[in-house]
Amino acid sequence: MARGLRILYIENDEALLGLLGNSLSVHPEIEILAKASSSNQAFKIAGEQQFDAALVDISLGPESISGVELAIRLRERNEHLGIVLLSQNITKNYLSNLPGQFDYGWAAIQKSATLSIDYLVEVLKATAKGLTVSDSNTHIEALESDNLSSKLSTRQRQVIGLAATGLDATEIAKQLSLAPVTVRQELSKCYKILIPNPKPGTDLRTAAVLRYLRETREL
Repeated sequence: MARGLRILYIENDEALLGLLGNSLSVHPEIEILAKASSSNQAFKIAGEQQFDAALVDISLGPESISGVELAIRLRERNEHLGIVLLSQNITKNYLSNLPGQFDYGWAAIQKSATLSIDYLVEVLKATAKGLTVSDSNTHIEALESDNLSSKLSTRQRQVIGLAATGLDATEIAKQLSLAPVTVRQELSKCYKILIPNPKPGTDLRTAAVLRYLRETREL
């Protein structure tokens, strides 16, 4: 594909929509990234633009249809649209249990703190080409049973909590009456605690926030 990918990302958690969306939008292989926080918004955007693939969170909240149903309807509108389902609760055989519409151009990815942006882009590219991808990393999260967030200090919890809302170090510093350099130092400590063994290509800020949110609330 000579041009970059055109991606529609649907996620009802505004913090994740911002963090993961921003990481994807600056990736060199992404040409267009449109974001939606509900199924209705996704339908509207999909009706106005053509996309190569959609990244869809399975649980979109009580105001939306499920991510699986949304994905099927988006595919009905664009039979060439690649679909990547994203969820905290993906199993290795997840795709085999889905309806027959999932026979090409689909993938199911674990919403994990170890998720690499480069890997995610590769999966999006594959589904856009009509390939079906079984995520080899779906078992990893189950092995990460330690609640690493409990090891954060009170200040570190405050800092990473504000980072999860999308604030940068300068804005976090203003909120907590700290120097920006202190906030950056605390964020670095948070990354080391929450992501002790990062894989190559891991976006540490996004990965740390994902892990923090997963351990402090249901994603």
